[in-house]
Amino acid sequence: MKLTLGGLPQHVVVRGSTENPLLLILHGGPGFASMPLFTTYNAELEKDFHVVHWDQRGAGRTYTPDTPPASMTMAQYVADAVELINWLTSRYEQKKVHLLGHSWGGHIGASVAAKHPDRLHSFIGVAPLVAGIRNEQASCAFTLRKATEAGDTGALRILREIESRYSGSFRYLDLVVQRGLLAEYGGTTYRDLGALINGVPAELRDEYFGRALATAQEFCWEHLLPELMAADLSRTAHTIDVPVHLILGRHDQTTPSELAVEWFDLLSAPSKELHWFEESGHLIPHEEPVKFNELVRSIAR
Repeated sequence: MKLTLGGLPQHVVVRGSTENPLLLILHGGPGFASMPLFTTYNAELEKDFHVVHWDQRGAGRTYTPDTPPASMTMAQYVADAVELINWLTSRYEQKKVHLLGHSWGGHIGASVAAKHPDRLHSFIGVAPLVAGIRNEQASCAFTLRKATEAGDTGALRILREIESRYSGSFRYLDLVVQRGLLAEYGGTTYRDLGALINGVPAELRDEYFGRALATAQEFCWEHLLPELMAADLSRTAHTIDVPVHLILGRHDQTTPSELAVEWFDLLSAPSKELHWFEESGHLIPHEEPVKFNELVRSIAR
């Protein structure tokens, strides 16, 4: 279905019984709509939740080049999420939702939870992006270590050039190059990324992870990069007045887990639990789906 959020038509998929509590999933990116991965590997969640997948502004089936550039702000993403939550709770006659945010979606979700805890049963942060500039520095440092160990002089030269630009001239192209090298050195996923993507039905795989993905991500990062690099949950979401579950991959160097642990230690919440996934990198829900599905389902119970 299409819902107008923040003045822009946006794509939403709702699955599972309306008798179950609502679970809104905020995908990562920005610009990486992961609905096909969740419906492929995490359909078990629909046994205990009424699951809502939302292609955010600039992503998936919501992407359009006509998106107003002025609307591409983190505050607008938070506002879109709150507007969606209000629509869902009204439409399905529920008072609150469980909110699950992965990566970039974890940052947006934590912001929603900090500002609107009355709308949530719980917040589930999965490999969240905590602090933009520190995240990129830590991820790059890991890649530099691996390139040094491998004696990869070409990668070292490129990475040191990227590292020098974190002080102010960092570009989206730098992110793409660093993430490519990170994947080569095992910091993106613990399991084979290609196999995970290939497990998605071909039609959805081509639509969501084909050529259109790069276009959507470039569009989002072009407009959000300066604000995203300055973002830090330790300043803006240090108190969340709902139960918090933090789910981290032991091998994640896309959003390095040590930063999330730092934030978790500072966080004030009625209750908070930290869950480690020992055989996951960044794509925890899809790398260890059985364990992930059971953990998240247990939250509903």
